[in-house]
Amino acid sequence: MNCLHILNKAPDVPRFSACLADLRTGDGLLLTENAVLATVDTALSWPDGITLYALQPDAEARGVPVETNPFQVQSIDFPEFVTLTLQADKVVCW
Repeated sequence: MNCLHILNKAPDVPRFSACLADLRTGDGLLLTENAVLATVDTALSWPDGITLYALQPDAEARGVPVETNPFQVQSIDFPEFVTLTLQADKVVCW
């Protein structure tokens, strides 16, 4: 993976939009904390060519059903989070 972007802001926060604008083909986007709310926001448009992940414990804490999301977001746990950071050429936290 070129770059793993880790985003913890809800879709209504300006940093969320800034992160989406910075995504490139081959990047991964890991949604954590309040960013997991984006997995059920059908008004959002995700860039093509990226892989979406959501941290399962954060989704569960917010009552967000990641398994039934409309965007093919992959639900991951903390060990998988660590693995993603090791596989990425670069990691950017938003």
